Amino acid sequence: MNMKKVMTPVLTAASLLVAVNASADIELTEGLTATGFIDMSIYAVENDTNPDTAMGLDQWEIDLMYDFGNGTTARVDLNDLGDGMVVEQAYVEVDLGSGFATKAGLFLSALGYEGPEPVDLWQYSYSATIIGYPGYSNGVALMYGTDAFSMYVSVLDGSYDADEDAESLSVEAQLKLFPVEGLTFQAGYASQDFDAVEALEDVPAAEAYDQGIINFWIEYTTGALTVAAEYNVLMEIGGVDGDGDGYLVMANYAFTDKFGLTLRTSGVSLDSGYEDTAFTISPSYAINDNLFVLLEARTDDYNEDTLDGESYAAEMIFSF
Repeated sequence: MNMKKVMTPVLTAASLLVAVNASADIELTEGLTATGFIDMSIYAVENDTNPDTAMGLDQWEIDLMYDFGNGTTARVDLNDLGDGMVVEQAYVEVDLGSGFATKAGLFLSALGYEGPEPVDLWQYSYSATIIGYPGYSNGVALMYGTDAFSMYVSVLDGSYDADEDAESLSVEAQLKLFPVEGLTFQAGYASQDFDAVEALEDVPAAEAYDQGIINFWIEYTTGALTVAAEYNVLMEIGGVDGDGDGYLVMANYAFTDKFGLTLRTSGVSLDSGYEDTAFTISPSYAINDNLFVLLEARTDDYNEDTLDGESYAAEMIFSF
């Protein structure tokens, strides 16, 4: 399984990760700018159940942003994962003054340490605990920020599936603290109700369940070193027997302004019996301000031995 493509869903940038986003936005006309990336990789997984190799274009994206000049901005992200272009995000954001802002439209959840895009990651693959992350949803959010902390709350059509159904709304909340320079702490909550499903031929009935996450992460950057840890309380992920937890511990060190190394361990365990513990090592190199390459070696230890295995990847990201 290509772990780079199983996520259905926000990250700070430091040391080498900055190289991926180093280039400035392209100004198309007054007030209108564009940014984006092209992501290519070679990937191989070795296990007893589903060994696989793949090579090609993983995805490309272009993001358009317009500043109306009166505290109002609009953003549209266009993304292609290989099966056609889709609108990934499309929202309007308004600066209300005194630290307050609001946005409405289709946008990404504020929860989770690892971002959804390759330019947001320290390595090629997502962590094992990514299965609990919310994703893109339709709704409205209110934000408040100071130098010491920020708060976020949103009302959405569905934290996990953006179903455009207003009868059962989801709520997300987040608090970020910045107690000292380089240190960020985040706590957040998201939940969505899923209806019961009647039995069909060869498909058993499914009970109603309330999928959710309580998400904590902390990051500290000092000089060339960035360390982070995340812990998730997972609630009914995929069904009533999906309670559990997950974690991530990561360190990135930039040996030079071009070369860095990331080490990460992550895990997840659900009452349903699903378990995975993963270890990742990923060296990376910034060829220039626009071109970034990395390698990754990963091991996964599942509760079923036939799924255990190793995966290897080489990735090149061109960003603008």
